[in-house]
Amino acid sequence: MRIRQLAHERRSKALACFGGAFSLVVSPFLILLLISIPSRLGILVVLGCWVGAALLYQQGQKLWIKANQADQGAHGEEEVARLLKPLERQGWIIEYNVPLKRWGDADVFLCSPKSNYFVIDVKSNKGRIFFDGAMLKRGYGKQVHDFYGKNLLQAVKGQASALKDMKRVSFVQPIICFTQANLEKIKQNKQINGVYVVNAVNLLSLLTSAPKKLTKYS
Repeated sequence: MRIRQLAHERRSKALACFGGAFSLVVSPFLILLLISIPSRLGILVVLGCWVGAALLYQQGQKLWIKANQADQGAHGEEEVARLLKPLERQGWIIEYNVPLKRWGDADVFLCSPKSNYFVIDVKSNKGRIFFDGAMLKRGYGKQVHDFYGKNLLQAVKGQASALKDMKRVSFVQPIICFTQANLEKIKQNKQINGVYVVNAVNLLSLLTSAPKKLTKYS
């Protein structure tokens, strides 16, 4: 999947940064051994290289963290893909990582034999997920965070609208599927602002229990 490739690219860039940092740490000593440089200039060379090494190392750390996040996201998407595999044998049409101009890639787009259409935004966050009356938020112990300032409900509804226009269909039902988090006080198969929020265990039952024809948010 595309996100797995992204993780690989980030990890490769991180390793390049770590390698560059190591080179900058040792290179001034090699330079001083091979070339006679005044002591003050030598100190400036060493300090300059070490500052550059520190910056490269920090950049490598950030890329490594982002690579781990992408790997975690890819694992979630692959888990959902395994869950959806039986639907293909039942006549469902499933597309993964559909690029959209404004809303990024749609993780999964589905068309059922009943001509119902769905978009699934797969999230692999851990912790607990709850709805605060306006947005979905995530909690770890007593700490509460938003999703980096992003309203997940509005984002997946935007993807659904974009896919509706792209595929020239009357309606696309948005779904957010959390593969690892605990959904706190969120009822399965019940919409929040027009979006179904489910865990992986209940995803198939939601898709297969949809009415014959979806036409609007309920």
